[in-house]
Amino acid sequence: MTAVSTSVESTPDAAALPNRMQRVDAWCEKWGDRLNPILVKETRQALKSRQFVLTFSFLLFAALGWTIIGSLSLMPRIYDTPSAPRMLIGYYFVLALPMLLVVPLAAYRSLEGEIDDGTLELLSITTLSPWQIVLGKLASAMLQMMLYFIALFPCVAYAYTLRGVDFPTTVLLIGMLILSGIMLTIVALFHAPLCETRGGRIVTLLSVIGILVLAEWCLGAVAVEMIHYGFDFSLELIFGLVGSAVLICIALGHLLLTVTAAQLTPISENRSTKIRVSLLMVTAVTVSLSSVWAMRSVDDGTSAGFIVAGGVALLMIWTFAGSMLVAESPVITPRVQRELPMSFLARAAFTWLTPGPATGLVFTVLNILLVASFLVIGIAWLDTSSVSMPPSFRSMFIQFVFGYAAYLTCFLVSVYVLMRLIRLTNQPRVEVGFAALAVVAVFTALLPYAIELYLSDFRTYQYSLWQSTNWAWTLYEILDSNDLSGSITVIGFVGASGLFFVLFFNPQLVWPRRIATPKRVLEEHGESGK
Repeated sequence: MTAVSTSVESTPDAAALPNRMQRVDAWCEKWGDRLNPILVKETRQALKSRQFVLTFSFLLFAALGWTIIGSLSLMPRIYDTPSAPRMLIGYYFVLALPMLLVVPLAAYRSLEGEIDDGTLELLSITTLSPWQIVLGKLASAMLQMMLYFIALFPCVAYAYTLRGVDFPTTVLLIGMLILSGIMLTIVALFHAPLCETRGGRIVTLLSVIGILVLAEWCLGAVAVEMIHYGFDFSLELIFGLVGSAVLICIALGHLLLTVTAAQLTPISENRSTKIRVSLLMVTAVTVSLSSVWAMRSVDDGTSAGFIVAGGVALLMIWTFAGSMLVAESPVITPRVQRELPMSFLARAAFTWLTPGPATGLVFTVLNILLVASFLVIGIAWLDTSSVSMPPSFRSMFIQFVFGYAAYLTCFLVSVYVLMRLIRLTNQPRVEVGFAALAVVAVFTALLPYAIELYLSDFRTYQYSLWQSTNWAWTLYEILDSNDLSGSITVIGFVGASGLFFVLFFNPQLVWPRRIATPKRVLEEHGESGK
């Protein structure tokens, strides 16, 4: 009896092991809750849900079935013939189904369910910010993706050992799948709070499903090409492409997440400033990458394509975003006024980041002019380098870029005026601004054309200065190498006059609009209230 008790006492680690594991588990739970309570809640719910159990079971059975069926179909060539491409394609589609379709759709339904059930209102009265809620949903989806990938990783390793696909292609394939899954999840989360009505949510759900299915098909085609043909690029070029893709996804993902969090933010908070900063980040990343790739590709003659592609993408982004920035409500709540810049330098630098349609109009026009200048300077730089271009093309390009900027400025001023008139009797959402921009663009193109067609007795006629407001015909004539600098100058003057008109009737933009924080608010936040 003494020997037995001595033996038990001599092995204290066996008794202490459960206590250590309990301490580690308690530590992980404590810091996990501090990191993001939404992540913990969503992960627990997701791992216990029927959707995860069924999807994970399907993944395992599909991987096992393809391993058996694919291996047997390759017999006996599998021993002496490279057989990795066929097996890897099957494993890719098995893994892509949950990562590109199931997980993003589940994230969309999770956030939409929070809105439908009213639990989002309960979360809004806690210390959790909308950013934490959105990031918690995204992190939970990424954790599920990691579990799916870990479960199928041995199968991918098995396919790689069958020869026929090099290691860089395998790594790029996996990286493309993971990055695409994260971006599609962000896109799905972005669509969740867009519509408030039941009919609108059905349309949004169908749109999300369409985007996911289309992305699944396109990425599948790219994956098959990668597996069959690989890459004939240098290692430096591959790293450049991967780095550019990651930077673009980070910038666009941050923008979509910021807009999603803004839609969940109460109306009394500042929704606009973070979106504008995120738009600036997208612009900076796109301009930087376009410039770097243009300088790298001067010798092979493709540098102009990078500059034009980056500039056109930014013009489209700012057209869409600007129409909604000028449709914001002019009412600024006291909570937002307490955060406005006060000093002269701060107002000069950051006034255009503050909410409001007037600041949104100026902010958008400045960025459109910045993008137009980037395009013109880029083409001028290419013209002085080894890439020579005809003077007619350079003149046409400059007229087209500044013509687009001038027309868009006029349209945004018109949208600003229309939205101010609409807000006299209604309180529309900012998405109405894009619809107003479309209406203005259609009428300014069709109205002068229809009037002159009627005056010409419905006969064909040539372009004239009376069609200057017809942006579609004017830009087409510029692309046809016609000199319309006079029309563009007039349109630019009209746009600048409208912008000055808006600034003249909004003198508060240059006034100190910041108000003092009430003593009660300072006491609630535990501040001293100096």
